[in-house]
Amino acid sequence: MKKFFNLLFKISFVFGILLLFGEGYFRFQHTSPNEELRYKKIHCLKDWSEIRLCPNVKESFTRRDGKPWDIQTNEMGERITNSNIPETNETVVWLLGDSMAMGYGLPTKKNIAFLLETKYKIKTRVIAVDAIGTNGISNLYLDTFNQTNNKPNFIYWVWNPSDFIDDEREKKGMKKYVYPIHFFLSRNSSLYESLLPSPQTNVYINGIPTIYPKTHPTYSFLKTFIHNKIHNKEQWKILFSWGMAPNGTPDTNDPNYDVAKKFFETEGISTIDLRQETEVLFAQKKQIYIPNDGHPDEDLAKLFAEAIANDYKKTQ
Repeated sequence: MKKFFNLLFKISFVFGILLLFGEGYFRFQHTSPNEELRYKKIHCLKDWSEIRLCPNVKESFTRRDGKPWDIQTNEMGERITNSNIPETNETVVWLLGDSMAMGYGLPTKKNIAFLLETKYKIKTRVIAVDAIGTNGISNLYLDTFNQTNNKPNFIYWVWNPSDFIDDEREKKGMKKYVYPIHFFLSRNSSLYESLLPSPQTNVYINGIPTIYPKTHPTYSFLKTFIHNKIHNKEQWKILFSWGMAPNGTPDTNDPNYDVAKKFFETEGISTIDLRQETEVLFAQKKQIYIPNDGHPDEDLAKLFAEAIANDYKKTQ
């Protein structure tokens, strides 16, 4: 038995040394701090499983096309705009969703929430985190709703078919217990990031049109959320436009938009369909998508903000 433990210790020691050398090698390859690791460090873990933005963040990053962008959060880990809109006792709009609503890749002064507050004078709260699916978004909404006395008058959910992919990665069984280790390593280790790179966050169908079945986890999560957690359906609006296809054009071949739109409307949730407007902007060579990425660029953010503002004004 003693020989066994000695052998185990030696193997562990050698393995640890190799890991240290590997980590040092990959860090040495980067002449500047690893951008991916820097970005991951602004994310925190709630209840060992839920991804959130860390509180009191103030950081700048570089997009894949070389343009800079910045992000700031408040003490609750919500992205803020610092728009200096007059304070009121009431938050009119909650902007809900994943990276698209959060404004991934967009400077503070060009994201949807900033435009809503500065151009349209609509007080907006960003309830959004990148890299989460429908279940994560619903949990984020419920956590925020239950912890605040400042309830929203309207909720605009910027939705896209990436939820189908994100929801398939839902942490169940052993994944739930291993995930905190993965989370720690993925935001701190260059070696781990190189061996297990993060999946691209905004790839929808990988270029192959596929209809996700009604039995997909996303539809199950949505039904549970809509039936059991949403009490005022008239306050909710689902927004969507075309995502980016692998060739950089609007992904007009994706059939899931039509299916999802019908699903939401059948469930009694109104939709704001911006697909046609997105095609017009693309034909005008506007900045629709971040190059080599697919997230909304500044002109698509303007389209979302204008649509929300126009819809909101109808209620006044």
